[in-house]
Amino acid sequence: MHRRLVVGLMAVAVMLAGTGAAIAGVSDGNYDPSRQGCSGHADDSEHPERVEEGCQNFTTNVSDGSGHEVFRWGLPQLADGQSPDPSSATYQVNPDGFDPSTGVHYYTGADDNLSGGEHDGSTQVGDGPSDGGSIVLNVSPQSVPAWLDALAAGDTQYVATHPLPLIDFGIGACTDGLCSSTQTQQRRAFDGGNRKAPPRDAANYDGYTWDPDTCSSADPGADTCSDASGRHRLKYWHDQSGDAYVEPGVQVYEDPSPNGSPIGPYPLPALYVGTCGVIMGGGQLQMPTSPVTNGAGQVVIPTAC
Repeated sequence: MHRRLVVGLMAVAVMLAGTGAAIAGVSDGNYDPSRQGCSGHADDSEHPERVEEGCQNFTTNVSDGSGHEVFRWGLPQLADGQSPDPSSATYQVNPDGFDPSTGVHYYTGADDNLSGGEHDGSTQVGDGPSDGGSIVLNVSPQSVPAWLDALAAGDTQYVATHPLPLIDFGIGACTDGLCSSTQTQQRRAFDGGNRKAPPRDAANYDGYTWDPDTCSSADPGADTCSDASGRHRLKYWHDQSGDAYVEPGVQVYEDPSPNGSPIGPYPLPALYVGTCGVIMGGGQLQMPTSPVTNGAGQVVIPTAC
């Protein structure tokens, strides 16, 4: 039920983005608890009764480059067991001080709190809910000189990860361990707790150690998060992981966050096609050994990224 609800709301979000154009937590590269008006602990599963004032489980908002929010519409966060009530939606318009010359940032986000007030975040990590999705559309004038400088300097890595100056777009969602993300520039999808671990593409599983499939924000204790290496809780797995990024293009991948509740097979095979190359396979889809097959059994054909 919750998957159908989130998907349905994302379809609404797509329509809103279309009319508006003529988002840590959810590992899609766009979702941001702060853009929902929430803290990272708002949807902790160990506090299902808690509701934060101003926190929204569905929101559409627009701000300028300085962070001034000119428009917001959304539904308030719910305690577990409650159902969304459209009549409770709030609407705010604040044009004073809005300066579009600094940029315009559109955001629509939804999360699983819409489904009976579900709380699926982790108290141990505090980086937002595990399931949901978002859309972003950014117009950033300051990105143009940075892009031109990179082009003039022959910085092919920057150009490949930021192929479009001025305007960028992203849409993504995660549910039950499955994430999909379409982006026009590189974004961080998961903020890992190990600063010494190298960053990776979310679709590239090479060298990554997955938490047990029984470990999730709903079951974060040692009974579900331990493995042969010892007794662990969910935070242990978060603290072993480096950052994961989504790249320009289309990608489908296993949620890199231990908050996720995978439905299997685990990890899901990944697919990426975009300016940073091609990634395919992994998990139960092991690709034949070749010069372009990595240690996770994936075909990886990189570009300048």
